[in-house]
Amino acid sequence: MLLTIVRHSTSQDNGRGLVSGARSDVGLSPAGIEYAKEVSQNYDWHQFDHVFCSPMLRAKQTAKILLGDDAALTYDPRITEMDFGDWDGVSEKLIYDKHPEVFDRLGMFNAKYADYAPHSESYAALVARVSGFVEDLKQQFADQSVLLICHGMTTRAIFAAIFNVDVAEFGIVQNVTLNQIHLDEKDHFKPRLNCYNNRV
Repeated sequence: MLLTIVRHSTSQDNGRGLVSGARSDVGLSPAGIEYAKEVSQNYDWHQFDHVFCSPMLRAKQTAKILLGDDAALTYDPRITEMDFGDWDGVSEKLIYDKHPEVFDRLGMFNAKYADYAPHSESYAALVARVSGFVEDLKQQFADQSVLLICHGMTTRAIFAAIFNVDVAEFGIVQNVTLNQIHLDEKDHFKPRLNCYNNRV
């Protein structure tokens, strides 16, 4: 199976310094819409056998721009963004000022964040959520090409699940980049990394 994952285009929250997860169902910014339109011309988005999309607005808008309004999309809640609980929509600076210990050296939340953010989803829970999704893909589309349009943390978790490593092994996923893994169905779905964060 050839699995290609694309993060949504720039949302209204991106660049504002706000935590933006599953509870912030914002759309694309004007710049994000224009960027997605530009990228839609640079790649063959219709080459895939199946396309799955997060049901969140920013992912759906990106999918429609890249593939067209009539594209056959399957929405799956297991590839929504990570749920940051009560910290969703809060200023990252405010959180850092109070809890600097939950940030890694790249300025992203580390695994300890869930101990401080009420009602949040842990990294382990996110990886478990997407792991079930990936296993279903293996069963249904073993020898096919699949495109996912989802979110940054979700993408990192999918890579972590497939390669059986910590989420922190993968850096920030940029908007509308290609992230691709070949899973060899003839060798117990042994993964091979084709690309990560490749600009289209």
